Amino acid sequence: MDDVVIRASRPEDMAAVADLRWRWSVDEDGREPVRTPDEYRRAMTDFASRHRDSHRCVVAERDGVVLGMGWLAVHPRPPAPHVPGDRSTAELQTVYVHPDLRGSGVAGRLVTALLDVADELGVERTSVHSSVDGERLYRRLGFGDARLLLQRPPED
Repeated sequence: MDDVVIRASRPEDMAAVADLRWRWSVDEDGREPVRTPDEYRRAMTDFASRHRDSHRCVVAERDGVVLGMGWLAVHPRPPAPHVPGDRSTAELQTVYVHPDLRGSGVAGRLVTALLDVADELGVERTSVHSSVDGERLYRRLGFGDARLLLQRPPED
């Protein structure tokens, strides 16, 4: 979709980002909210402000309306004797596209923009906890299984 712009989020986007996350969790997944929409918007805005150095958000915008989002969480790692400079890993988080834009390539563009940020930051490895629906997209963009990447608690 040529009319969709992918860009770094701005502080004034956080209410729309919160509304997308609300839609995903509450409206689509049926999860029970523990705060009001206004409280959640404030929480998202506060989170983005407090975590500017560790979390980067990109949005998909069409006609001035934010209709997609994705986050990159960057985690510093201890130095290693065989690696010059600082080390970090990253994780893709909360990639979501409004239903009106699904299937149009916007999710891939959001993820690519986040991977570009990771590359610019010199991140060693980027991981993602994918949904079943997103797995094909992530594999197409170069993600694969990591035999020794474990999590607690295990999912299956």
